[in-house]
Amino acid sequence: MQQGFQFSGEFSCDHKDVVFTPPEVAREMVNHFPLSGKVLDPCRGDGAFWNLMDGADYCEIQEGKDFFEYETEVDWIIGNPPYSVYSEWLRHSMEIADNIVYIIPINKAFNSSAMLKATYDWGGIAEIVHIGHGRKIFQVTGFAIGAVHYQRNYKGGITYHHAFPTMAGS
Repeated sequence: MQQGFQFSGEFSCDHKDVVFTPPEVAREMVNHFPLSGKVLDPCRGDGAFWNLMDGADYCEIQEGKDFFEYETEVDWIIGNPPYSVYSEWLRHSMEIADNIVYIIPINKAFNSSAMLKATYDWGGIAEIVHIGHGRKIFQVTGFAIGAVHYQRNYKGGITYHHAFPTMAGS
């Protein structure tokens, strides 16, 4: 049986959190969002995002580079976080980044009033791109999956659209 991973402090994730992003999804996300400045892939895994971003930094718990210990401020974070610790993951992301883009089940962005308050105290959700249904992308969840862009000090409405042009029909 596979074991989970222990992050610094009290956070651990289940082995089911290790789900690799299909390369075509990572490519569409990296191409869609205007990544600039210092960029971080907080959970590199097999490098689907990191391999597309020259000069980006990364964390990877399996290599001993714990995201919860990363304290350098960055302009952008982009990746596929572990869903079992998503609230804690997002809070830490907000401490170090101006822009955060995560591929998540879309409902995770709205799953608690405390998380929504933290999001809107920090900034807001600028954009959601609905990529498809989870089972077609990751085979482990049936929820709608999207690239959610959180932005520091953002106070506008949420731009929502379906799929990246080359992924329509997912």
